[in-house]
This record gives sequence, C-alpha cells and structure tokens, in this order.
Amino acid sequence: MKIRTKIQTYSSLFLSVMLILLSIIVLIAFLWISVERERDLLEDQASLIEENILTKDLISGDPDVMEPYIPDDGMVRIFDTDGRLIKSFTDEEDLEGLAVKAINEKGYDLAKADGEYVMTYRYPYPDEGKKLGMIEVTRPQETLLDNLSTLALVLGGASLFVILLSILAGKWLANLILKPISIMSGTMKDIEKSGEFKRIPLSDQSKDELQVMGVAFNRMIERLERNYNQQQQFLSDASHELKTPITVIESYSSLLKRWGMKDEAIQEEAVEAIHHEAIRMKKLTEHLLQSASQTEPSADLEGKIELISFCEGIAQTFRRTGNREITIESEFKEISAMTISSKLEQVIVILLDNAMKYSESSIQIMIKRKADEIFIGVKDHGAGISPEHLPHVFERFYRVDSSRARKTGGNGLGLSIARSLVESFDGKLEIQSEVGEGTLVTITLSHQILI
Repeated sequence: MKIRTKIQTYSSLFLSVMLILLSIIVLIAFLWISVERERDLLEDQASLIEENILTKDLISGDPDVMEPYIPDDGMVRIFDTDGRLIKSFTDEEDLEGLAVKAINEKGYDLAKADGEYVMTYRYPYPDEGKKLGMIEVTRPQETLLDNLSTLALVLGGASLFVILLSILAGKWLANLILKPISIMSGTMKDIEKSGEFKRIPLSDQSKDELQVMGVAFNRMIERLERNYNQQQQFLSDASHELKTPITVIESYSSLLKRWGMKDEAIQEEAVEAIHHEAIRMKKLTEHLLQSASQTEPSADLEGKIELISFCEGIAQTFRRTGNREITIESEFKEISAMTISSKLEQVIVILLDNAMKYSESSIQIMIKRKADEIFIGVKDHGAGISPEHLPHVFERFYRVDSSRARKTGGNGLGLSIARSLVESFDGKLEIQSEVGEGTLVTITLSHQILI
C-alpha cells in the first residue's frame, strides 16, 4: 500500500472512530439528562398532588378538580396502603391497562404501553406521619425518543459529512506532505538515469521537517558533486602524469631489449631514465595511499625530540637531493618537545617538498617558542598563493594552478595529508601567502614543551 493511501485511509478511519465515539457519548449524555429531567418533572407533579390530596379532596372530588395535576397525555393513579387502586385519572385509554406494581417506596419505572415507552413515578403520601397510600404519576416518553432519534440522525449526518470532508482533506494533506518526498524521489530517479547531480527546488516559507530533509538532501548532493568533480580532476591529472612515465619506461625497456645490452651508454641512459620515472610513480602512489589511510587511528607513541637538530637532519637531506639552500633560524640552541617524530618528520618533508617545487630561491625553517607553544615555520620566496585560493589549499586534490601542478608533479594531496597528520598529534597547521612574496606554512605544537 502506498504511503498516500495509508495516510488517507488511516486518517479517515481514525476520524470515523472518533466521531462515532463522540456521537455515542453525546447520545448517552442527552438521554441521561432528558431522563433526569423527566424524573424531576414527575417528582414535582407527585409532590404537588401529595400537598393537595387531602386539602382539596382530590380523591373523591370531581375529575375536573384533578385535571390540572395530570401530565399532558399522562395518567395519575392513587392507591391505598394495601396497594388497591382508589382512583385513576387519564384521558388515554392505552395507559389504563398499565400493570400495577405494589411498591411502597419511592421509585421510577420505565415500561411499554401499547408499543410506546412511558415513565412512572411512585410517591407515598403520608398524613401526620402515617402512610395513607401511594401516588403514581405516568407520562409518555414519545417526545423524548423522538428528540433522541432526531439527535441521532443529526449526529449521523454531520459525522458522515465530516468523514467525507476528511477523505478530501486527507487526500490534500497526503499531497502536501508527500510532495517534497515525491520530488526527492523523482530527482533521485533522474540522477540515476542521467548521471547528473540535481537538487530539489525548495520554498523558503516552509520550516518543517520535510524542508530540513530537502535542505539536507541538497547539501548531500552538493557534497557528492564536489567530491565527484575533485575525483574526476584527480583521475584526469593522474592518468596524464602516469601516462608519461609509463611511456618512458616502455620506450627505454624496448630500447634495452633491442640494443641496450650491447651498448653501455644506452644501457646507462635507459636505466637512469627508468629509475627516475619509477621514483616519480612511487611518490604519486605513496601520496595516494597516505591520503586514503588518514582516517585510520594511529598507534604511534609520543617521544621526546630536540626540534632544532631534528629539523636540521631533514633539511640536510633536502640540501643534498635538491641542491637548494635551506637554513634553520631560531633564537634558542635547543627546544625539546613530546610529539610523534615520524608524523612530524613527514609533515616537514611535505612542506619542504612543496617549497622546493614552487620556489627557486632559498628556504627558511623558523623555530620559535612562546609561552607553552612551539612554532615551526617553513618559508619559501616563490610566486605565492592568491587570497581566493588560500581557504581551499588544505582540501584533497585541490590545486591552485593545474598546469603548474603537472609541471612540478603535484597532485593536490600534500597539504591535506600534512594537516591530517598535524591534527592527529593535537597540533595546528596554518598558511600565509602573498602573491609575488612567497608562502609561510606554520606548525603549532601546544602544551608539548619540555623544560
């Protein structure tokens, strides 16, 4: 069963049950109030007869004297102490055949006389404390039953009308509630069929849960589209970068296979080229694997390291391999800290690698200590990064300049990996850059100083 049908069916069924229960309660309340009212009228009539039965000689007098005390279309009967009928006053012959009950106490009785319901009230009348007999007042209840039937018809008709309206209202309500869901379902089908990322059109007037769900859906689509575009960009660039080294390796291996084994010069050239291209591919795959593994918890333990000598060792490696001047600047001779050395080394390597790729001049590693914080900055004097790109440089696969990134071998993963590593040992990574002035990337280590 569809949700739309369920909403209409269950809402109409619930309303129908509620209306039926309400109608029954109203009918019972009306009947109870009406019967109590009839009882009060009969009791008042009997009390009035009891007050005047002796003073006005209602028993033995003219029936016309008794007429004002007889209910409309009703009957008054008077019995003696032995339950014998003394006098009966009525204009309705049907009531004269009503059975006589020997009741010596006050009470009510509902009976049928010629197919019609009548209510009888029996009231003992005493004289100076002595019981002389029983007054019985009877009144037909045809009006009460007619009113009850009329009320039942009115309630039934009104309930039926409301139920019909509820069916229409349930249909409208189902359409109103399910419209965003239907649109969302249709949008999902369109996405599945066309492969395009689409969003649900939303109204700013609605602030309900369906609106929230629609906003969440659109945000999810935006994120999926952004990730998809980043992945497509990366796949395109990776395929371009891998194509060249694979082609070079294939060409030189073919050259070796044909002539290189006999010519030492060709052999040396081919081996050097293959080795160089293999290192390029290795670095790219390492970055990919590292990026994919950053969400996994690390089991590395913190250890005490001396930061100035630690950075000097890393810088010396880059001086040899990159033939670049790298200086260590610090006002302290020694600064010790508790941190994960392998991760910190990897971060500094990434930052130095970026500095060497995007600048041609010297690089500075600046180490400072202030209060309970340590700052390790890597500064280059390259082209810098424009302000609109700075907020995105830590995103995976984001690259400021695609052509320059291909030229330098970048893949947009370095800074993203570096930030994840720094955050894993409770540090911060910040970047400052000006176009034409260079870039400064700073690692902040908090509460990790050893004095």
